[in-house]
Amino acid sequence: MADAKRESKPKRRKKNKSRTHVNSDSDTTTSEPTEPISKPSPSLKSSENAEVSAAFTKFYMQRATVEFAEDLDAVRNAGDFTGDALEILVHALQQGTNGFSEAEKRRVVGGEARK
Repeated sequence: MADAKRESKPKRRKKNKSRTHVNSDSDTTTSEPTEPISKPSPSLKSSENAEVSAAFTKFYMQRATVEFAEDLDAVRNAGDFTGDALEILVHALQQGTNGFSEAEKRRVVGGEARK
């Protein structure tokens, strides 16, 4: 009969401990950065970045005009193509350089200098 009682009672499950532990230290924030941030010299970096950016833009525009030569000719030969449209087209092509990081621009410009 003791065996019958054991079988009819549902087994109790142990409660699992929470997997996340909240620490009161994690709630505090500090306004100081954990690592010191070194700032490059603004005049040196900005002039160097400007040179790299200008060289990359020149290279990009040359490649874009070669790759899209047929399309650009078709646009230029369109009846509604005006001088204002040319400025817009050039500006639109130049916007393609914004998709590249400074490191990518440096790599391309550095690779072109070695050729």
